[in-house]
Amino acid sequence: MQLLQAPCPADSEQPIANPLRRTLLRGAGFAAITLCLPSPLVAAAIKHPHQQVDRETLIRLVAAETGLPVSYVASMLGHATFTPAIIRQITTPYESRSYAEYRPLFLGHSMEKMGRDYLHQQQQHFAAVEERYRVDKEIIAAILGMETRYGRHRGKDRIVDSLYTLATGFPRRANFFRKELGEFLLLAREEHLDATQQLGSYAGAFGTTQFIPSSYRAYAVDADGDGHRNVWDSPADIIASVGNYFHLHGWQQGRPCAHWLPVIPQLQAHAEAGFDQWVTLASLRRQLPALPPQWQDDDKVTLIDMQPPQGRRFALVHYNFYVTTRWNRSYNYAMAATEVAAMLGGQSFAVT
Repeated sequence: MQLLQAPCPADSEQPIANPLRRTLLRGAGFAAITLCLPSPLVAAAIKHPHQQVDRETLIRLVAAETGLPVSYVASMLGHATFTPAIIRQITTPYESRSYAEYRPLFLGHSMEKMGRDYLHQQQQHFAAVEERYRVDKEIIAAILGMETRYGRHRGKDRIVDSLYTLATGFPRRANFFRKELGEFLLLAREEHLDATQQLGSYAGAFGTTQFIPSSYRAYAVDADGDGHRNVWDSPADIIASVGNYFHLHGWQQGRPCAHWLPVIPQLQAHAEAGFDQWVTLASLRRQLPALPPQWQDDDKVTLIDMQPPQGRRFALVHYNFYVTTRWNRSYNYAMAATEVAAMLGGQSFAVT
């Protein structure tokens, strides 16, 4: 088989540069940092028992990494609340369940009705996005339905509290969330938002799209031309922003995402390799001649092992499935999005 390697970028979590670390931890220097912070923060220096980084150190790190004034960062984080429940939520995500348990959260009559209604109500915006970004409307609608039920559930946690908690009390990804905190403060300044009042998910995602801050800054679009990238309330901006994200990650319009297959023992090793082993569909046809003939032989495909309600099965996944995992890296999420898209009329997604 001809192997095709797909990129699989990891979260960027670079260690703090040694000179900066030395500066922050040097005794006299650290005392000076504390003295120059606003007085409410000096009083708030005591850490929660589960925190690994105190507030003052975080403020200085975020200011150094973003170029924002220390006074601004301090004013935004001065009353951020460390919330242990957020740590519990992020360590037990829904995506960790089997697909048989996960799927019913999104596949059902209510989702289908909401999705079809949204596609109809916003058909002009979807048509514009399909033409400009070459991304199928059904996958965009599926993402928006799964994330927030089309804006009905956008999260009730203060974003500064969520990101502050994860940046100081979740060591495995503290660097990542500290950078997202910095990105959030930057976008709040750029978009003229009060960072202390914005609500979102326990992971710091927000809006109808549930972008994390860095994704908002990189991919959000001002499609309605009002000067703001409004992923909360502007259907034009919301739909275009998701379309832009998928376009820039390589979505192939009109191509399939996934197809269920029985477990084939001779392909077990391939399924275990997953995204590390891509082949052309033409080469796989030699072992699976019953594959749908309309699929193009130059499609890049691989196999993954999943647990749908019917019991263990292989999923033959195309490159569009990989693109969907750039939005959320869970196989469960990507397969559910594929099934929702097919349910909303995207017959080319081929998940039967």
